[in-house]
Amino acid sequence: MRIRPLLLIFALSLASLPASAQPWEKLTAQQQDVLSPFANSWDSLLEKEQHNLLGIAKRYPKLAPQKQQRLREQLDKWSKLTPEQRRRAREKYKAFSKVPAEKREEVKKMVREQHPSQTGSEVPPATPSP
Repeated sequence: MRIRPLLLIFALSLASLPASAQPWEKLTAQQQDVLSPFANSWDSLLEKEQHNLLGIAKRYPKLAPQKQQRLREQLDKWSKLTPEQRRRAREKYKAFSKVPAEKREEVKKMVREQHPSQTGSEVPPATPSP
């Protein structure tokens, strides 16, 4: 499964903000709508992850319709990952963000060639260092 950079950028950009847990029932209708893939697992998420997702929900209305749809798809995929898969995806994103911009497409192509038969149930392999 591929985790799109947009979702990870939102999640990682909010990581430094203080966290405060909120029960699902206390979220607004708009927050619950955007974050609906997490309805069953919300109360078991770490405070930091809840906070990051709330930041995504806050930005959601400002996105263009196509980006809103893409974000919904990404949230759905992210919600289906195990905590371990999420951790690995964050690590891979951090490693990939250190790759110089001019080499990122080359690295993506190399990863796709190495793993052409990825199933939808796993996180992409680690991005090699340049």
